[in-house]
Amino acid sequence: MILSYEPSRPLRLSGSALLSIPSVRTKHGEAAFSFSVPQLWNKLPEDFRSTPTVNSFKTRLKTFFFFSTFN
Repeated sequence: MILSYEPSRPLRLSGSALLSIPSVRTKHGEAAFSFSVPQLWNKLPEDFRSTPTVNSFKTRLKTFFFFSTFN
């Protein structure tokens, strides 16, 4: 289950659409969808996570991967 990150007190990150990363004990747990997806999502720049539509998210993500690969 994927949960949004809710800090216990007001932080600068509170409005940045982060996901909570569950604790795991094994390598199999680290390979699980519920562990790996929040890690990848939280590594994306904030403007990606706050895009209004799926199409604009896909466009930004494709551009991000292109520049990270060829730079």
